[in-house]
This record gives sequence, structure tokens and C-alpha cells, in this order.
Amino acid sequence: MSQTLFGIMLVILCSAIEGFAQVCLKKSTIQSLRRRHWLGVGIAFFIIEALLYTVALQWLQLSTAYILGSLSFVAVTLFSVLMLNEKVDLGRWAGLGLILIGCTLVTLQK
Repeated sequence: MSQTLFGIMLVILCSAIEGFAQVCLKKSTIQSLRRRHWLGVGIAFFIIEALLYTVALQWLQLSTAYILGSLSFVAVTLFSVLMLNEKVDLGRWAGLGLILIGCTLVTLQK
């Protein structure tokens, strides 16, 4: 596995972690009994994401890593649907599809 591919995989993992952390923070605002639990989990995952992202930057150009970070929008939406039962309209799904296409184009040039 090339170093660039490893960096790309790390940024994708970071985006998923960030998406989960965002949903945890949202859950902390809607569940009064477990507010501290969800807040702590969210903060912990943000710390993990920041550390992994820093590692990923060793193998990727910042301009590439930052663009791939937009995958966190996809992750937040998926986790929101799964964990918060949010509804997503067709326009938003289309927008997420465009993000995926853009990220694919960026990584194909590497």
C-alpha cells in the first residue's frame, strides 16, 4: 500500500469519526439523562479524529486532505439517519453524491 493511499484511508476514517462525534454532540442536547455521557463521547472522538488527521497529513498534501475532509458531511448525514432518525430529502442526497464524485476525482489524480 502506498503512503498516499494510506493517508487517504486515514482521512476517510477521520471523516467517519468526525461524523459520529457530531451526532454524539447532538444527542447530548436532546437526551437530558445521558447528556454528560454523549458530550464526553463526542469530545473524545473529536480528539481521536484530530490526532489521526495530523498523522494523515504526514502522507498527504493539505489541499488533498482538506477536500477529502468534506466526506464528514456524508458521514454526519448517514449517522443522523441511523442514530437520530432524521429524514433526508432527495436534494440533500444529490448534494452528498456530488461530494462523493468530487472526492473521487481528487483521489484519482494521486
